[in-house]
Amino acid sequence: MAVFLGSIGATGSKKIKSIEIWGKKWFQKSYGNTYHAVKVYVNNELIGTSPIRYGYGDQYIQTAEDILKKAGYLKRKDPSTPLWRYAQERKIKLKAYAEDVDTQRELKSFAS
Repeated sequence: MAVFLGSIGATGSKKIKSIEIWGKKWFQKSYGNTYHAVKVYVNNELIGTSPIRYGYGDQYIQTAEDILKKAGYLKRKDPSTPLWRYAQERKIKLKAYAEDVDTQRELKSFAS
């Protein structure tokens, strides 16, 4: 089953070959909160970025899924299917990586 890109950020109707999620996370020591920002690439093309959001652990992947849905790239019949399984079933290379940064300034510069 072929998966086709939506019109936002797409350059025609191409099959999705790869999804890359690049995240940065910052831990606010004073209040104990964790924040993140992500950039999402489909077939090596940047399709969206997030503002700084609250969320720890792998929450950055959920933020990336929201970007993919909004841009029309992620169309799942069952919304409870995890992104890794969706990609695996469609033979899409999925790469997700998040780096911890030391300062809020570093997170802000990534998100902008």
